[in-house]
Order: sequence, then C-alpha cells, then structure tokens
Amino acid sequence: MRVITLTFSLLLAITSHADEQQQIDFIQQQFEQTRDHSQTWQWGWFGFLGTAATVQGIAANTVEDDKLQYDMSVGAVTSFLGAADMLMNPMQSHNYSDDLLSMKSNSRAEKTAKLQQAETWLAKAAAREAYEQSWTNHLLAGLVNGLAGLAVAYDDKRPIDGWLTFATGVAVSEFKIYTAPQTMMEAQQAYQSGNYSLRTAKIDQQRLFVAAAGPNLMINWKF
Repeated sequence: MRVITLTFSLLLAITSHADEQQQIDFIQQQFEQTRDHSQTWQWGWFGFLGTAATVQGIAANTVEDDKLQYDMSVGAVTSFLGAADMLMNPMQSHNYSDDLLSMKSNSRAEKTAKLQQAETWLAKAAAREAYEQSWTNHLLAGLVNGLAGLAVAYDDKRPIDGWLTFATGVAVSEFKIYTAPQTMMEAQQAYQSGNYSLRTAKIDQQRLFVAAAGPNLMINWKF
C-alpha cells in the first residue's frame, strides 16, 4: 500500500510539473506572437505623435498665418497629450515577452516562480489591451478632441474648422485604438478556461500611422 501511495504521489508531482511547463509555454507563445505588433504599435505611435507635437510646436512659433498658427498650437497640445499618455501607460507585451524568456526554469522552484510571474504579466498585458478598447479610453479621447475643436470654433471663431479639428482628431484616436494589439485579452480568456494548447498565428506589423494637425490629417506609411 505504501508503495502504491508513493507511486501515486510521484505521478501527481510529475503531472503537476508538466502542467506548469505547458502553462508557461502557452503564455510565452502568446507574448511572442504579439511581440512585434506590441512594439511597433507602442513606439510607432509614440514616435509619430511625439514628432507631430514637436513639428507643430515649432510651426506655431514660426508661421505667419494667424489661423495656421492657431491650428498648429492646438495640434501640438493634442499630439503632446497623446504621446505623454503612451509614455505613462505603455503597451508592454513585447517587454514581457523578452523578460519571461530570460527567466530560468531549471528547478521546480524556478519553474513555479516563472509561472507566477508569467500569469502576472499576462493579466497586466490583457488589462492594458482591454483599457485601450474600453469606453473610458474612447470617451477621454473624445473629450480631448472635443476641447480642441471648441477652442478653434469659439476661441478662434472658426466653427467649420472647429468641427474639422474635432472630426480628424476623433478619426486618429479611433484608428489608434483599432490598430492596438488584442492578442493577450484572448490569451487570458483561453488560459482561464484551461485551454493551454499552443496555437500558431501570424501578426502583421502595423505600417500606417496617422496624426491630426488642427483640421489637417497627416498620414505616414512605413515601408
């Protein structure tokens, strides 16, 4: 009886050890699949918005046309806010992918610690993606663009340009949200349901970046 009990305990330990490895492999795979998308989206949009804010800020202080100067000032503020938000609340799935891969899992203790960390990063990555798609994010973006439009419409007394500023700003914000990664949200749902089977998927890199400059829309295509 004692031999049977020891054998059963050993089988449970081996099974648990294998399950942990399968869970780690699944989470690692999901991070790797979204790594390029996450990195391109985060730094592509940050770079574009940061550059737009800089260019618009310089133009606001150098152009002679009063209307264009005002538009550049408004565009610089909205672009700066967008870039600052991406620094304060970045998409980090690509960082989690590299950090998780570098963690050791030779011993049972290391493997358990790695799984716990993987689960923590999975939850954080999924929460960040969920926030990007949330109504809170949509509404905040709408508020910023709405204030920009009101400034042009009432402070600078150009209602039509105010509407254009609002519309182009919302279009940029919605496109940024639309192109954001969503892989880790789906991965967390699969993980919580106990579906640890490895899946293959190809994530195309984002190539199109857009930013608003007052009532003007700037588009950049990455070759």
